[in-house]
Amino acid sequence: MNKKTFMGKMKSAGDNIASNIYEKVLLAQNINKTVYMTEFSTPNVWKILEDISHELNIGVYSYGIFEDAQRKMIAFSYDDVLDYPITLMRIDKKSKFCKLKHRDYLGAIMSLGIKREKFGDLIVKGDSCYLAVQCEIADYIRMNLTAIGKSPCEVSILNINDCEIPVYDFQDIVVNVSSLRVDCVISSLCNISRNKAEDLIRSDKVLINYSRNFKRDSILKCDCILTISGYGKYKLVEDIGWTGSGKTKILIKKFI
Repeated sequence: MNKKTFMGKMKSAGDNIASNIYEKVLLAQNINKTVYMTEFSTPNVWKILEDISHELNIGVYSYGIFEDAQRKMIAFSYDDVLDYPITLMRIDKKSKFCKLKHRDYLGAIMSLGIKREKFGDLIVKGDSCYLAVQCEIADYIRMNLTAIGKSPCEVSILNINDCEIPVYDFQDIVVNVSSLRVDCVISSLCNISRNKAEDLIRSDKVLINYSRNFKRDSILKCDCILTISGYGKYKLVEDIGWTGSGKTKILIKKFI
């Protein structure tokens, strides 16, 4: 695939990211060795790459440690990829007097000067937060992250092979929609009017697979991630049938 065609297919990723990915693909082809991207990618990047892998003439692989991981590291290889330069970390809060949320852990890590792309998903379980990070920055986080908000914390690097890897918690929701257009789904899912759903899209408060590069009449596909500011993050799972009035019933999982 030539670069112009590739850039067109990867439009939602942005020109700089797409160009960097193309260079990695060429490198993997030329040296016949596994080549990793240096940052974690969101679904608007890795999903498209996996879809067009047969056109690239090289395998596209992605991994983010967690089942249902949204941010993954991408690898290009002619062989199966088993090892990624990613490690699993756990942050344990030590204060019993504050309740921490996902955004608290995220903010504390980024306050260390670490770009969001350098680490993957965060899953909060009780008094702990698990996160996937590049191996090269794991020790830096462990030594420098001493508190989350007002709570002291302890940071550990885990052995993926010897620990139980946490999974996301979801709430199952079934909604009835007249169409899988994004504005129709938002209207039914959030129980708001179609006009209000369109206002959310125009105000850049809606992401599809972490990207704002879509039209209000875009058709949503199974496994896509829909993020709606003020309402939550959702994963469209499958079409599960029809209502008596002819609407489509879809199963959606809401991230908790």
